[in-house]
Parts: sequence; structure tokens; C-alpha cells
Amino acid sequence: MRSIRLVALLTLALVPAMVWAVGGKESSAAEPAQTVIRFTWFTDGPDKAAIEAVIADYMSANPNVTVELSIVPYAELNQLLATQASGGQAPDLARVTEPYRFFDYALDLTPYVSPGFADQFLKGSMMMVRAPSGALVGFPHDLTMNGPFINVSLFKKAGIPVPTGKVTWESLFEAASAVQKATGVPYAVAADRSGHRLDGIVQSYGASFFTPDGKALNLQSANTTGAFKYFVDLHKQGIMPLEIWAGGSGYVGGNQQFINGQLVMYISGNWQVAQFASTIGDKFEWAAIPNGFNAQSGGMPGGKFVMAFKGKTDPKEVGKFAEYLGSKAAVEKYASMAMFLPARNDLIASGVAYPVRTDVMNVFSAGLAMMPATAYSDNYHLKFGPVANVVRDRLTQAIADEISFDEAMTRMQREAEELMK
Repeated sequence: MRSIRLVALLTLALVPAMVWAVGGKESSAAEPAQTVIRFTWFTDGPDKAAIEAVIADYMSANPNVTVELSIVPYAELNQLLATQASGGQAPDLARVTEPYRFFDYALDLTPYVSPGFADQFLKGSMMMVRAPSGALVGFPHDLTMNGPFINVSLFKKAGIPVPTGKVTWESLFEAASAVQKATGVPYAVAADRSGHRLDGIVQSYGASFFTPDGKALNLQSANTTGAFKYFVDLHKQGIMPLEIWAGGSGYVGGNQQFINGQLVMYISGNWQVAQFASTIGDKFEWAAIPNGFNAQSGGMPGGKFVMAFKGKTDPKEVGKFAEYLGSKAAVEKYASMAMFLPARNDLIASGVAYPVRTDVMNVFSAGLAMMPATAYSDNYHLKFGPVANVVRDRLTQAIADEISFDEAMTRMQREAEELMK
């Protein structure tokens, strides 16, 4: 089998000197012309082997195609792609987190993929790969999902049933608090110090950081303000530990407390599953449960997209390869190997078999279809990152009693409005 042509792009300084192979080699009577598809990728770890395996399958079935996979550092991805695209040297496909940055250089895949291709994916995620013109410029490839883990052994020790079904956050936290008091462990509930994780909780209350159309902030709405106040009060009541949200700056995780068996419930996401399977081992029984359901389900997505760029390669070949990457078989293989969640509706419904803890991964996967539309519009908003950091930092000040809750909300709104300009 032919090997994947792998190109490592390490610095932007190399860009001007790079020359991409865009044609095919000369055909002969014995050998058909080769099509070279240039595919730029950044890696989260195990996904590199997964995407290489999927590409190898495609090249085996299509001997006239060579996929040239270029691995780039995520920190350089956006600038690298912008530099290449503006110079007419964009790859044919790229893994991206913010497709809207590149709409001006995107290839409309509509004529080159099967009718209904876009309908096979989560509607919320598909919003990101529809250009203002309506062009289909890619598809959501892999996803993550926020949600709670629980220490099942502690629930059993306390004689308290594990909550199931549609349960409010209040009921979940009350159960965790009862388990904590019965077993004597240090903590009941913890959530990563992250605006993303916070938004996943408040979504359940019909709250959001932005209005559904993305044109304005929604921080001062009654639902959002009430959810923020409840989150602050959880810390003041001792249900959530001060050590995480008021004990550091930037992102702070609670994964170590969970691994050490000191925490009843931990709100994080599916990216922790492989680590927990390895580090917890048989020390205690653990599981994932659905997000709290108040007015609606909680949770927040995260994810990456495969995006097509205009280039010199035959767009029919690019579209064919893109459709293959988004096919059920390819997504299922990739998601399983890389421990990601699928963006395809059929695989979300059926579940995917994973190397470890399939049961836990598919709890997160099932939650994708239950998330409200505002979870997607918040997460994919151009200003989500900086606004989420402002929300996180001002609420931290209220949790730590540095300022009042009302003052935190006033400062949060003012700073977020500046970011929206």
C-alpha cells in the first residue's frame, strides 16, 4: 500500500519558500494520472493516527489519488492558512475550528457532493460551514461535549440512587451534596474554571451569553443573571469548592480531585474519558450522566471542521474525498480511534464502539442531539472566547467576595460590550 505523503510545516517563515504539488504526474499507458489532494491538519494527539488510517483506506480504494497530509501546530494554523490562501496557495482541505475566517477562499462543495450530504450532520454544527452566500464549504468532523461525571462507588456507599433521566441541576447537586456528607469526601461538585463549562450549565435555564442571532449580548437577561447567581451561590454554600474557581487564574481543572476519589460529581467533558480509564483503573466505579435539564438540556459542544478551499486540484476529486471523510464508515472509524464524538446524526443515534468506556462516551454523544440551539450559537460565536473569559473572571471575583454579584454583572456587561464593538 502506498504511504501517506506527510509534510510537516513548523514555522510561518517557511511559507514563502513552500511550493505545493498541485497537478498530477504525467500519465503513461501503464499508469493513470495521479491527483494530489493537499490536506492540512493540526493534531490533538490520537487523532493523527486515526486520520492517517482513514486516508490510507481512501488511497487504497482510489489508486489514482495521493493525499498529502501536512501537520501544522494549532497556534500557527489560522495565520498559516490565511497567508497561503491570500497568496493562492491554500490546501485543498484543512481541519479548522473557525471556518468563517476563510469564507472568501472557500470552495463551494455543493456541486461536488451528493444531494442531502449536509443533512447527515448536526444542524447546529452545520451553521458554521454555510457561508453567507449559502455555499457549503465543509462539514463538522469531530465533536466534544460538556457534561457531568459521577463517582458511582460513593453513591453506592452512601446508599443514594444515581440520578437518571431528565433531572434538574438542583436535584443533581443536592444528590451529590448528600453523598458528600454521607461519605465524608472533601467535595460534592466541581466544574472546570472555564466560561465554556459555565455556559454548559446555564444553558439549561434558557440562558446564554449571546442572543440566538448572535448580534447582541444576553448576559443581563433574567434567565442568564439568575443562572449566574445560582452558580456563585453554589460556591458560597460550599457545594462547589473555592479551590478551583477562586483558587487560580485562567483555566483550572478539577480532574485530579475526581481521579483521587475526593469528588462526587465533576462537570467537564468527554475528552477526560481516556485519561480516567487509565488513571482511575479499578480504584472506584465511575460513569457519566446527562446534563441537568431545567427549562431545557444543558451542555455545550466543541469541535473541528473539515473545510474546502479553492485551488488548482480538480474540485470533483476534492469533493469526492471530502464526502468520503464525512461518510458513516470513515467518521465511525475516526471517532472510535481518536476518542471523539461523531457529528453525524445516524452515529449519534446508534452510538460508536470505542476502545475504552463506550458506555460513557455514548452518554456524551447522546447529549449532542439534546442541546438547545443557543448552545451552538454561543459556542460558534466569533466573540465567544473573550466574552467567556470576562464572564468567568468577573464571577470569580463575586465568588471570592472581592466584589458584589451586582458589581460583577455591571463590570461583565461593560467589558463584554467593548469586546463586541
